[in-house]
Amino acid sequence: MAHTLPEQIELKHKFNKLITTGYSNKNPNYDASGYDDEDRTFKASRKRSVWTSIDGQILDKPIQVYRMWYRFLQLALELEEKKVKIVTKMQSIPLKKPKKDQWGKLRFSEMKPQTKNVKVNRKLYAEWDIDIISTTSFDDWWKGNSKKKVSAHKQLFYPDVSIKHLKDKSEWVNTNTQNYSYYRIDNRRRVNDVIADFRRELMKQPSERRPVSTADYQVFGTPNLNTLINRYNALIMQLTTTLQDDVILLSEIFRKTQEKMGDPDFGNYAYTFGKHSPGRTMRDLILPAKIALLSVCDGAFVKNPNKDYINTK
Repeated sequence: MAHTLPEQIELKHKFNKLITTGYSNKNPNYDASGYDDEDRTFKASRKRSVWTSIDGQILDKPIQVYRMWYRFLQLALELEEKKVKIVTKMQSIPLKKPKKDQWGKLRFSEMKPQTKNVKVNRKLYAEWDIDIISTTSFDDWWKGNSKKKVSAHKQLFYPDVSIKHLKDKSEWVNTNTQNYSYYRIDNRRRVNDVIADFRRELMKQPSERRPVSTADYQVFGTPNLNTLINRYNALIMQLTTTLQDDVILLSEIFRKTQEKMGDPDFGNYAYTFGKHSPGRTMRDLILPAKIALLSVCDGAFVKNPNKDYINTK
């Protein structure tokens, strides 16, 4: 089925293209997740040690995940500009008058695409300087670039610090809330003793307590970076080419997302079909890619927890 209306689109914005595999000049063993050298400076890792920016502050997710949010937004902005509609599903619509199909069989209904406009909610991106995003690299936008007169935006993604020194009781937040706990610290004790006691005290927290991000812009879920890239690449290929699904899946633009993925006897490809058809494998990539794109339009990534774009009209 068609994934967009119109079906084929020529993407002209600089950054709306395949995320190719490659190697960093600094680390020849690193499989880069970007288009050029500046993108390859960020490690494509899920280790907590890379959940930081250059100033050492801790992010909720690896920085590459925020990079993918940015690129889905760049794509959404161009698709909006071109008035593209995303086909969310095909729905059976009753015909007013039955008619014969090309094989002579009488049909009482026909399948029609259900669509949603690609339209970015700019109010939700008020702090992003959205007008410069289409022409600005993620690195310049994230860290800032004085030569290009681009301000840094990384501060939008750092959660509030978990500990704050309250110098006066008037700074206390309503004690009825479950968001905060207050402890007395004996300043006469050694720092290591205080940390150990504090850790033991925190372990007494109820087991149902769940961490909640306090960042202004949050990533929902725990996305696999390579999966995000594969979905993005599949969407780009479907938007811009007329290649068949099997040809796309064997085009070496996809990354393996888990160990022993693919078939060594078939070739070093991320996806092999086995019992599944190429069409089904592609749908498993494209459907969440379309959900991610529409979610980004509404200020959420990877999936909007408040909207179902597929099963609603």
